[in-house]
Amino acid sequence: MNTSVNAIAGPSRTLPRKSARPFVSADNRPSEPDGIFRVVLITSGSVASIKAPDIAAALSQSGDIALQIVATKSSTHFCNQQTVDAAIRKSFGINEDENLPEDFGVRVWTDEDEWSDWKKVGEPILHIELRRWADLVVIAPCSANTLAKIAGGLCDNLATSLLRALSPSTPVIVCPAMNTHMYQHKFTAKHLRIVQEQLEYLILGPQGSGILACGDDGPGKMTDWREIVFTIENFASMHKQKIEQGRMSVVPQRIHQPQQPQSTDIRNGDGNANGNGPDDAQPERPKTPPTPGLPTSTVLPAQLQNMTIGETNTDTPVSAIPPVEPQGNANETSIAHWKKMQNETYWQVRWWAG
Repeated sequence: MNTSVNAIAGPSRTLPRKSARPFVSADNRPSEPDGIFRVVLITSGSVASIKAPDIAAALSQSGDIALQIVATKSSTHFCNQQTVDAAIRKSFGINEDENLPEDFGVRVWTDEDEWSDWKKVGEPILHIELRRWADLVVIAPCSANTLAKIAGGLCDNLATSLLRALSPSTPVIVCPAMNTHMYQHKFTAKHLRIVQEQLEYLILGPQGSGILACGDDGPGKMTDWREIVFTIENFASMHKQKIEQGRMSVVPQRIHQPQQPQSTDIRNGDGNANGNGPDDAQPERPKTPPTPGLPTSTVLPAQLQNMTIGETNTDTPVSAIPPVEPQGNANETSIAHWKKMQNETYWQVRWWAG
């Protein structure tokens, strides 16, 4: 999208627009914060990829969230450029016969784009540009195959190359989705442990029970797509508050002369102190202001500490999404649980305190 939500100057129009090709992060992300939260959604070869267009359509309603989609080859059987365009068009209530710009919608990037948009050394490389652009990466759904690749460090397609090149400071949410027996396989537990403990990715789901596409009944079903949207919007809200806190911490620098160290009060023979009188007293040195752009504390601001999942900034538009029915072990997939699981102080410093 290079509409309002992908434009350099921030929100200006309503309809989402696809980013131009070849994709260059600097053309879609300003050097200074603009209030836009940028999300890369990775879809992999699970039937749950049919929910990706719904996620894209919901996020497109927000003027504060920009989205790019990266689809593996197998996932395009369920989610592709046409299905995403149709879902976004429907979410805006636009009829098929209405004329729209050719770049309307959200771009779906594939492995072919990685190679077709690159011709020679010096030109932008798609997976590098996408990792420079992203504030958050969400893998929904994450199939058993893609999970195994990530845990093993493989990077043989656009999605896994992006993840391998991603900065450790960029949060990643993994939404597993696979057959019950695949989910209960010993390798799956091992791979989830690696991505959670070593890569420090956040695991969202899967659902503890339910009828899968294959007909089996058990765990493995991807977290409800509305819950995924809900979580992304909470990340966007926290990101916006972090930016505001950063701006508030910037204090104008004042020029001052350093105070000279006072000499020992040695009195001469007539009992008077050495010196030229009270006029020589040095003024008190002003307090040194905080360094602009750097956190002054490892403790998260109070309004973020008290923030619970579901809260959003009143100035931040959110998409109108039907409420999600509470599911068993809902806290297991909440941000509060992640904070508890990884130690709240560490979680704050790792993701949201700089």
